[in-house]
Amino acid sequence: MSGEYTTQMDAARKGILTPQMAQVLGAETISEQDLMERVASGRIAIPANRRHRNLIAAGVGQGLKTKINVNLGVSKDVCSFESEMEKMSARSNLKWRRPGSRWRIRLMLSWI
Repeated sequence: MSGEYTTQMDAARKGILTPQMAQVLGAETISEQDLMERVASGRIAIPANRRHRNLIAAGVGQGLKTKINVNLGVSKDVCSFESEMEKMSARSNLKWRRPGSRWRIRLMLSWI
């Protein structure tokens, strides 16, 4: 089936549920129909390179859980240990709340 589409958006527009979309459905509280519609319209993105065989797909966008990615490291251009530690301490600024039966996360990063 992967030859029938070029991107996740293309597959959603053609009504094809990809393995990556199925992974996102397993991790999120969204219906298949809503996921397909939002991927097709660009309101949800599922980064998925076909060459990555061990990919664990994650959806990013409207109606999905918040994902936080911190890339730690320094380079010859930017070498600030303090800045990298600030990224890690951002976790302590997260406020968790539970409206109804769904956990939501509100990101409060005062240092940005």
